[in-house]
Amino acid sequence: MKKRFVLVAAPVVVLALVAAYVASRGQAGAKPSTAPRSTFSLAAAARFQSFPVYDAGPSVVGLPLVAVLRRNDTANYVSFVYGDCRATDDMGCAPPVEVQVWPACLRNPSLYRSPRAPTPEPTVVRGVPAAFFANDGLRLEIQTGTSTVVVFARSRDEAVSVANALRGVNVPAGRSVALPAPAAGVMNGSLGC
Repeated sequence: MKKRFVLVAAPVVVLALVAAYVASRGQAGAKPSTAPRSTFSLAAAARFQSFPVYDAGPSVVGLPLVAVLRRNDTANYVSFVYGDCRATDDMGCAPPVEVQVWPACLRNPSLYRSPRAPTPEPTVVRGVPAAFFANDGLRLEIQTGTSTVVVFARSRDEAVSVANALRGVNVPAGRSVALPAPAAGVMNGSLGC
């Protein structure tokens, strides 16, 4: 009797383990979703008081807002993620568009004075100082008020389109109008937190 139980139980255990593995992968062979889970909400961002926050609305450049994130550990920003990506192999991937908003006292042009820092390509976006970074301009940093808005995009033109769509979440600022000028001390890094 015991032998028969072991023979019947072994295939059941194997099937249970296979089912658990398939369930953990979603569908058999499918890659797990790489879309970030929100750790913050639009309502929380609207009530946020530490620094002005901007997003690009419910969608931008044909991509929906898929997550709102708040990081306050070794970094300090609110992030709006647009669209999702499909990871290949076991590597992660960056979303097509992300708008990160940092306090300007922590992220500002003075950080790029080091010889090892990336070289900014200065520009003006919506009436305020900004800079493209990397050879292809996939990162655009915009200085406005007491915030630094960092746009990550798939192209330089897309980064500009996202910048033109920015609107205030916890401050009054409409799309496509001039953004508030940087506060005193932002450009040289002397603004205190």
